[in-house]
Amino acid sequence: EDVMSGYHEGYPYDLKENDHGMHATAEDVGTFLRALNDGSVFKPREREIYASIYEFEHGGWVPGYQSFAEYDEDIDAVVVAFYSTTDPKLYNWNLSEIINNRIFKILKKRKGS
Repeated sequence: EDVMSGYHEGYPYDLKENDHGMHATAEDVGTFLRALNDGSVFKPREREIYASIYEFEHGGWVPGYQSFAEYDEDIDAVVVAFYSTTDPKLYNWNLSEIINNRIFKILKKRKGS
C-alpha cells in the first residue's frame, strides 16, 4: 500500500502487485549514496579499491519503475529520482535522464548564486 504504482506502457496492470524489485525510500538511497561517496561506508583502503572498479551512482529499471541516484561533489548534493512509468522503447528512460540533468543544472545555478 505504501509503494507507488508502476506502469509499463502497453501492459494494463499495476506492477506494484508483482513480486519483483526492491523497496527503499529516496532518503535511504540518498543516505547510502552519500556514504559511498564520502567513504564512511568503507573500511580503510576499501573505498580506493571500489572506486577503481565502480562509479558510486545508480540507474536502474524494472517494468513499471525507474530509479536514479547521483552525487555531485562540486555542489555536495545527492539527487534521487524515482519514476513510475516505463516503456518498451525506453523513451521514458531517456526523458528521465534529461530531467535528472536539468535538476542538477538548477541546483548548480542556485548554489552559484
